[in-house]
Amino acid sequence: MDGKETASWLCVLAAAPVAVAGFFSYNSLTLEQFLWALLKFELLCAGGRRFVSENFHYTLLARKEDTDLD
Repeated sequence: MDGKETASWLCVLAAAPVAVAGFFSYNSLTLEQFLWALLKFELLCAGGRRFVSENFHYTLLARKEDTDLD
């Protein structure tokens, strides 16, 4: 293998991710839009997210019982 062949393979390997990025699509987002959304929502706007569950069945039954007592 001479130097020119090695250099050409290095160029092909370096260009491959850029070529693959042209075909990337996720929910109709390009790679740049996807990476920006990922960066924004996972790092820049990340914060504590509280999860509060509510039992709708219990709430509705409690309301029904309150109206039955009146």
